[in-house]
Amino acid sequence: MIIKRISVRNFGRLHNRTMEFSPGINVLCGENESGKTTTHTFVKSMLYGIQRQRGRAAKKDAYSLYLPWENPGDYGGILWFENGGKNFRLTRNFYKENQMTELFCEDDGELMDVEAGDLEAVLGGISETVYENTVSVAQLKSTTGVELVREVQNYMASYQGAGDSSVDLGRTMQMLKMSRKGYQVQADKKKKETELEKEKLLSSMEYLKQELDDLDVKEQDLAGRYEKEEERGISAVEESLSALLSQKKKMDIIMAASLILGVGGALAVAGFFKSIFFAMIIGVAGILAAAGSYILRLRIIEKLQNKERQKNRFLAKQEKLEWSRDSLREIRKEKETALENIVTEYQETEEHAYNPLAEEMEIEALNLAMTVIDRLSKDIHHQVGWKLRRRISQILGEITGGKYTEILIDADLHISVNTGERTVALENLSRGTVEQIYFSLRMAAGELLCGSEQLPVFLDEVFGMYDEERLASVLKWLAKEKRQVIICSCRQREMEILEKNGISYHKIVL
Repeated sequence: MIIKRISVRNFGRLHNRTMEFSPGINVLCGENESGKTTTHTFVKSMLYGIQRQRGRAAKKDAYSLYLPWENPGDYGGILWFENGGKNFRLTRNFYKENQMTELFCEDDGELMDVEAGDLEAVLGGISETVYENTVSVAQLKSTTGVELVREVQNYMASYQGAGDSSVDLGRTMQMLKMSRKGYQVQADKKKKETELEKEKLLSSMEYLKQELDDLDVKEQDLAGRYEKEEERGISAVEESLSALLSQKKKMDIIMAASLILGVGGALAVAGFFKSIFFAMIIGVAGILAAAGSYILRLRIIEKLQNKERQKNRFLAKQEKLEWSRDSLREIRKEKETALENIVTEYQETEEHAYNPLAEEMEIEALNLAMTVIDRLSKDIHHQVGWKLRRRISQILGEITGGKYTEILIDADLHISVNTGERTVALENLSRGTVEQIYFSLRMAAGELLCGSEQLPVFLDEVFGMYDEERLASVLKWLAKEKRQVIICSCRQREMEILEKNGISYHKIVL
């Protein structure tokens, strides 16, 4: 890919500015704060857009940083580039109220569909992360030697593990572990809830069984009382009633006989014996006998009434006992039904406990994914890691004049270089050499990750700590690679060294 021209309408400090670029080396020169880094950011934003942040982060993100104060509706520009033998025009407006992206193939006259991924396809699928971590190099002046060593180690760890820092397998593995932990917590919580539910059901079962036992005791007690009342009460009362009825009948007979005999005797005596006196005596005796029988009959009737009332009380009591027994049976039936339901629920809970939880299935899937990623990481390490180290070593050997010919990395990602005579740990190298390793790493990673579609190399004030010898060797290497390179610099040194070594370049002044 070759950037041919950019037209900045409104972007940060740049307004209505057009810049022409050529294949090979371009030097974008200007004083500090003249817009070199803004141009660098503009090119990246044209290729990949500007991701707006939310909340407090939005106040310091790239969108807010480069949003022009005047005429913000024209926030954007145009980028012309050549790629795969075809010429393209990329137009963007970044303003949130009027966002627009247009990709036009000038050779075919075709308006391409950016939303459908045509721009990504033209860029060869190279992600923004890969771009930022390879060919788009920002200045390192503020980075200390120790920090730079750590930066190189981090880069090596990333590329060793994944090959593409946009696909961070280590971070992915960590996220999977966190997800697995979350599912494990949920699974443990559900298991605990299930155990508590089982304990609760068991407790309810025991309680209902105890209630049923108590009902059995009460029912047996009522049955005993019913039988006793039946045996002792009603039977005795009915026997007494039967005897009293028999006595009442006897008294009725005696009373009738007394009246008949008394009246008949009196009449007989009066008729046959002509004795009124004896007749009166016999009549009175019969009446007295009948009266006595009548009085005894009244007493028997009173006793009968008392026994009837007693019988009715016994019957009412038995009816109440029977009602209580029926009530206990209904309660027992309800308790038995409740117990059956709880037993069924407990069995279902116990059966469900043997089935794997959804969280456990997720954990199993995550374990499988982690196993696959682990294997993938090892495969990538084998396929990519050694290629990366070999290419870094080649570039480093060229730009150091053969002083350092090989990069070595141990299992703990400690980096050292081979001089041909001994190995030197990264921490023991000079700042300039570490920057050369850093440069070699990014260039090698760019070649490896970008494949055949090589993006322009953007070097934004990266040579501040290089001496003339190191800078000359790097510029010679860049010229040899025949790639488009855009060097941002506030000095004349890069151009002087290029001219001194007969390397052609295109100058753009800000």
